[in-house]
Amino acid sequence: MPGQDLDRLFSPRAVAVVGASTNVDSPGHDYVRALREFGFEGEVYPINPRADEVAGYRAYPSLGEVPGAVDLVICCIPATGVPDVVEACGEARIPFLHLFTGRLSETGDADAASLEEEIEARAKARGVRLLGPNGLGIYHPAGRIAFRPDLPRVGGGVAFLSQSGNNAVEVVIRGVARGLRFGKVANYGNGLDLTPGELLAWLADDPETAVIGAYVEGVADGRGFYEGLRRAAARKPVVIQKAGRSAEGAGAAASHTAALAGQAAIWSGMLRQAGAIEAHSQEQLLDLMVGASLLERPGGRRVAVAGGGGGRSVQSADACAAQELALPPLPADVRERVAERAPTLADWVRNPVDQSILAGSGLSANGLLAMMAGSGAYDAGIANVGEEWFLGRPEAEGRLRHACTRLREAIEASPIPIAVVLGATEMTAEWQRTLIDSVREELVEAGLAVFPTVERAALALGRLAPR
Repeated sequence: MPGQDLDRLFSPRAVAVVGASTNVDSPGHDYVRALREFGFEGEVYPINPRADEVAGYRAYPSLGEVPGAVDLVICCIPATGVPDVVEACGEARIPFLHLFTGRLSETGDADAASLEEEIEARAKARGVRLLGPNGLGIYHPAGRIAFRPDLPRVGGGVAFLSQSGNNAVEVVIRGVARGLRFGKVANYGNGLDLTPGELLAWLADDPETAVIGAYVEGVADGRGFYEGLRRAAARKPVVIQKAGRSAEGAGAAASHTAALAGQAAIWSGMLRQAGAIEAHSQEQLLDLMVGASLLERPGGRRVAVAGGGGGRSVQSADACAAQELALPPLPADVRERVAERAPTLADWVRNPVDQSILAGSGLSANGLLAMMAGSGAYDAGIANVGEEWFLGRPEAEGRLRHACTRLREAIEASPIPIAVVLGATEMTAEWQRTLIDSVREELVEAGLAVFPTVERAALALGRLAPR
């Protein structure tokens, strides 16, 4: 089902924090502080019977004494007190209750599981929707709400659902550094009421969301998850990392979020049938989200590759072959243009283009890639920056920055999507690390899809391209 309107979950007009704390090293303080630091425009009501103020907001002894209407309650108190919070939300007609509170069914304890069932029953009876328990909750920069005060303020069109809280933080922080701009992020924990399937179904029609990523350990409602996923994947790219694929991982998932991990082969088949893109690691999840967000989806599987030396060219060919990407030879019109500039290279240059054989010819890898991209013979491209060569030359910084400026220009003019490969800063010289990080930041700021290895760039293109 499409799910009820969740606008007030992600963009509440007023928020109450039950268990708000004056202890600055506590979640009950972080939630209140985050609302202040993100510039939340609505009313904020810390609930603490022993404090007059929390993080600059007037505190109230109970939900019943809050003077205004509330859309979202964030609960940070121990699990035994949650049923009373549910009742108070029902009394005040508060539509959404986020339970940061954990130590329920994920513990494996029968009494804790029974308490979770009681919480669910009371919430349904009272018409209160639950997010969680055992989850960090909502991060929505446009709604000025976050589950941590240190998260980036910039927003965008990437939505992310995570069963794990720390994973949600890692993906947001690492993703922003890669150029992802997150809109709606939800860590749903045990998924007691609001399930990932319902969240996916709602995001399918959310106008703010262009790309969806998700980290899933397991689901209790398999059919609901599939229907929500299929609905979303029919409208926009959806990347799913299914964790708990091994027996050991499945056991860890059960104790982490009470997840039913399922069998890896069944999950892979279901994701494929629903139209989603599967990731097997956080690195793949980020790479695929970067590709889906920053690259136009390739129209086919023909790839042009240029840059780097001979070894990088061979590795690029292997990486493309591993993803069943084709490497068509240079078309006749490109060869003719090469022959005009460097006659001896016309029958030597091939795809992938080895930058080292172009030395002294007046041709560059970026120039050749631009010719190939405009030839109509390719559906996508990979540009190997080949930064190691520049680092060993005089005036290394100026040369590298000039080459990357030309690369940006070529990509901006390209009719096909082009992924950029710029390696990780695994060098001992500080000036080299600083330079490469600076160049990477400039490429990301320009909106380019940058990958640390050619294998990861090829995987992203291979998973995104049609078969």
